[in-house]
Formats: sequence, structure tokens, C-alpha cells
Amino acid sequence: MPEAPTTIPAEPPGLVVALDGPASSGKSSVGAAAAKQLGYRFCDTGLLYRAVTWLALRRGVGETDPDGLVRLVDEVELVADEAGRLAHVSIDGEDATEAVHQPEVDAAVSAISRVPEIRAALLARQRRLAAGGRIIMAGRDIGTVVLPDADLKLFLDAGLEERARRRIEERGVASDSPEAVEIHDQLARRDDLDRNRPVAPLRAAPDAVHLRTDGNAFETTVSLVVEAIRAREATAPRAATPAEPATSPAAPPRAARKPAIDPTPIATRMGLVIRIGSFVIRTLVRVFTRVEIVGALDAIPRTGAVLIAANHASNADPVIIGAFLNQQLGRPLNWLGKREVFEWPVLSWLARQAGVHPVDRGSADVEAFRSAIRILEAGQILAVFPEGTRSPDGRLRAAKDGVTVLASRSGAVVVPIGVANADRLWPKGRPIPRRVPSVTVTIGAPFRLDEALAAEDPDAAGDRRRAKTAGTELIMRRIAALLPPRQRGVHGEDSGRG
Repeated sequence: MPEAPTTIPAEPPGLVVALDGPASSGKSSVGAAAAKQLGYRFCDTGLLYRAVTWLALRRGVGETDPDGLVRLVDEVELVADEAGRLAHVSIDGEDATEAVHQPEVDAAVSAISRVPEIRAALLARQRRLAAGGRIIMAGRDIGTVVLPDADLKLFLDAGLEERARRRIEERGVASDSPEAVEIHDQLARRDDLDRNRPVAPLRAAPDAVHLRTDGNAFETTVSLVVEAIRAREATAPRAATPAEPATSPAAPPRAARKPAIDPTPIATRMGLVIRIGSFVIRTLVRVFTRVEIVGALDAIPRTGAVLIAANHASNADPVIIGAFLNQQLGRPLNWLGKREVFEWPVLSWLARQAGVHPVDRGSADVEAFRSAIRILEAGQILAVFPEGTRSPDGRLRAAKDGVTVLASRSGAVVVPIGVANADRLWPKGRPIPRRVPSVTVTIGAPFRLDEALAAEDPDAAGDRRRAKTAGTELIMRRIAALLPPRQRGVHGEDSGRG
């Protein structure tokens, strides 16, 4: 397993773009295409409402049962593709992407979407998805309700006849057929429901850029969106995109920059390479030591986003955590690894199959943050070492605040882990491991950082800088509490708190 990067990802530059508009205005297809050109993430929030609606129809839960609808929300996950677009719907591990676009869902989704309890239940999730920045988020109330402070708000619109024509062509039905008439009438009804619902009605935000698309070719509309985003980037102090990095006197010339490396697909299942590799590693480790897994293993969620935060005192840490926890959890761990590994074809293939995501440790960590957020938004496990680099003496060192940013922005469940005696197994500077009696991996109780911080330090919530520092300290104390006294380092005195 490649070594973790020397620094935890920092907050990235880039815009948060709200893209609103009525049904069939092209938000999803145009937004996804624009995001691909710009190197942005893309999220169609309508998929969340469609997924809940499809599940409600399947379970026989109606709009008059808001509690029943809210209970369905936790079963829905948006899954990212290789480019980071949250374009797939997973329900209980089943790919329901095509199912949620069925005509019966079209007919029912507005009624479900106007239930206040459902909108409230999905609001926090949508904001967490946008928290990583550099994202185009499409919907009907993104600029007005979900992300009122978005860097750029766009409202994509077209007349009813134009939108009905697009949907009729998309469905492949004859323009003069009864099905076409029903599509037209259904869109008209949905417009009325969306614009007149009491909760979050469809309307353009006062500061939105209004883009009328009647008669436009698809590529023309995409260009309009891309140009609007680039124009806003040009005036934003943090605007630098992967496609066109900002230059400065210290920046290397374009020809000297390292070639781009394709992102690793997010590890979502225990593939053959992970299973075989984990077995081989466990076998090799047992030649040198006995590994004991203790603590709250059964409390680690088997679904949803999980952020594992562990101490880092040895090259053995990722090897032991990955190989042994993969087996115990039945879920793969995703890691961030140095990009040099991906410059060798065989190692690159193995790393990608093992859920290792390339990071350039000599750059500004923007891609590291994007990769980390992408993994957590996809509802998967990300393992990080908050210290950033290995401890030279096995003792816990001060950590970077990046782990707190990831935990807060993703809303992931944090699982603290203490690895004891790995530094004796494979000390820093030693080329190969040596025999030791045992290495203990202690798993702490999972928690959500914002909730734990609010209980411990309520005043930190209103002070962003204080919240970062306090959150990092809380995570590190919980890791320290899982280590023997000799390894608690700077967190030894307070390791019993929190």
C-alpha cells in the first residue's frame, strides 16, 4: 500500500455553482457536460428526489406519510463516476439510475418533493455535497434555498413547448402520439406544482444569470454555461481550475509541469485484487507479528461515508489497517497515495485496483481535497493519517486541520484508530520489518465531528478558525486514548478527555 501524502488536503479553490430551472430545461445534461469541460464535479439534486419517489412508490408510502418518506432518505445514495459526477443512484446496493427516470416517477416526483419534511431531510445532504467546492449543483431551489451563498447562480429556462419537444425526443415517441400529449400535459402540471408549492417554489434567485435556451443546440447552451462560469472565475480571488492552473512568479512553466494522471475509480466493493492482495499481505505480516483487532469494530457503519483517522508511525500502518479491516468490514478502504506510484504501469494498475488515489505531494493539495471529498460523497470509506507524515519516534505528533475540514464538510462518520507497536515492527528508516510479539489495532467509538464538537465546545460553532483547531484536537485526543502511553506524544496529558 503506497504511503499516504505528507499533508492532509487543504480547502480548494474553485466555485460553487447553482444551476436551477424547470423540468426538461437541460440542467442535468448541460450541467454535466459543462462540469466535464471545466474539471468540476456535478450533482443533479433531482436524482435524490426521484430516488425517494421511486422508493416510495415501490414501498407504497405516500405524500400523506411524511415520517415514512423521511425514513426512506437514508437508503438512497448518489454514487460518483470516474470523473466525480454524482450521476448514479444506489438503493440498498442496487443501481436504480434508470428506474428513477420512469414515467410513473415523473408523474409523482413533484408531489413528493413538495413535502416539507422531505425537503428538510435532503437539505443538509445537498449542502454537504457542495461543501468541497468546485461543483455545479443542479436543481429547482439551489440558488434560492439550498445554496443561497453560491459563488455563481444560473437559471436555465425554455418555454413549455420547447421543453416538451426535448422530452418527447428523449423518450423516442412520435410527436403526434397520445404519449407525446401526456408528456406535454405532465410537464405543464409539474410547472404549476413547482412554481406554486408553498415550500421552496421554483423561481430564479434575484442575483441569478438568466439563460434562455429556446432553439439552442445542446453545444451552444453548454458553451453559455461554461463561459458564465469562466467569467465568474476570472473575478474570483480563489479561481483556479485544474484545466487552467493559475500562474505566479513561482509557478513552473507549462512545459515543465507534470503530466496529468487520470483519477482512480472509487473503490466501492471488494474486488478480486483487493481480496487476493489483502490475503497475501495478512499472510506476510503474520510472519513478523501477531495482529490484534480490538475495540468498536462492530460499530463501524457498513454503509455510508466513513472517515478513518489513524496515527502514523510506520510504513506498516496502511498495510495492516487496509489488509485486516478490509476482511473484517467486507468493505474496501480508499487511500490517498503519492503520484510517483502511478508513473509505473504495473504498480499503477495495482494501486488503482486497491482504491489508491494519486496525489501530487509537491503541489497545493487541491486535487487531494477533491479526491477525498469525492470518495466521502460517494458514501465510501476514506482512510487518512491526520499527522500527514510518519512519526520519527512512534509518538503522536501535532496534526493538520485538513482532517477536520473533511469531517465537517462531508458529514462522514469519523472512526479513530490507534495502531500500537507498528513503529517497533517497521521503524522509520529501516528497509524491512523485524519480528515483534504483536501489533494492536484499537478501534474507537465512531462519531460525527460537528455533534461531538457541539457537545464539548458549543462556542466553537460560531468561530470557524476555533472550530477547526478544536475539531482537530478532539480527533487527535480520541486517537491518543487508543494508544499506549509511550505513543500518545503531544496529546498524552489530555488523552482521557472527549
